[in-house]
Amino acid sequence: MVKGTITIKKDSLWKYSTLVLIALIVISAFVYFSQNKNTTSGGNQAGGQLGVQTGAVNIPIGADDPQTGNSNAKVTVVEFADFSCPFCAAASGDNAELVSYMQQRSPEWQPIVTNMMRDYVDTGKVRFVVKYSYGHSGGHPAQLVAWCLNDQNSELYWKFYPLAYANQGDVEDLSKMKILAEGIAGADMTKLNECLDSNKFDSRFDKEQTESTNAGVRGTPAFFVNGKLISGAVPYSQIKQVIDAELNS
Repeated sequence: MVKGTITIKKDSLWKYSTLVLIALIVISAFVYFSQNKNTTSGGNQAGGQLGVQTGAVNIPIGADDPQTGNSNAKVTVVEFADFSCPFCAAASGDNAELVSYMQQRSPEWQPIVTNMMRDYVDTGKVRFVVKYSYGHSGGHPAQLVAWCLNDQNSELYWKFYPLAYANQGDVEDLSKMKILAEGIAGADMTKLNECLDSNKFDSRFDKEQTESTNAGVRGTPAFFVNGKLISGAVPYSQIKQVIDAELNS
């Protein structure tokens, strides 16, 4: 009798565990597909696979947003990024160590930004805009310096952008970011310090984070090609296909 009782209890426990496991699988599947219902494939996390949103979203672009290229270009690419995000540094093409890491994982992988600049931005085919979205540990010091430089002259921002990613280990250190800025020809350090001390751009983090959330960003880097979302540090060839399709449409 004792043996039979133990068998029944074990059997009941096994059935209960099985039901719980099935329930967890169903819930996980529901959450996954709910999060990815607006993409043709997965990969909304940093460094994931290509996910192109089925419908374009409207992203507000202001005159004070860091941007380069032809303002009248047929294609606008908006990047949501964070200077402290490793996959953003890889996608920028400015951090040799992280580019090497990505190419070890996938030999055909090439960075997005440096190649896009060469092929499309510098040739007047694409306007490139960068906005902030929280991607790792914040990168606030580097971001504030970047915005303050852009406030002086947009060219200063685009000189700082690659330097920050190349020195990503220092982006949380304001003094080191100011030293990088000081080495940029044309940067006015008096104006930079006044800008930083004024807290002029402190509220911009929340503003642009809200914009990224509203646009459907769930990881950095996130690129929008004429409003179509491509998530992660995907190979340049994949975002190139989307840009070419927009140029030829």
